[in-house]
Amino acid sequence: MAEKFDTAESYQCPICNENNNCCNSTNKSLAQCWCSGEFFPQAIFVLVPYDKLRKSCICKKCLDEFQG
Repeated sequence: MAEKFDTAESYQCPICNENNNCCNSTNKSLAQCWCSGEFFPQAIFVLVPYDKLRKSCICKKCLDEFQG
């Protein structure tokens, strides 16, 4: 994601609500983040509740489980 998030919920994965460990939510360089080299299929975003879309990043665990 290209946006910066600065709310408490920005640290939570919108699917599982666990810590997403995204540098984007911690004000670090996105180039350093685990997600910068990952592919997020469009279909995964169907799992994100509408009110949480574009507010935080999906965590690696949810991405891995989805790609399973």
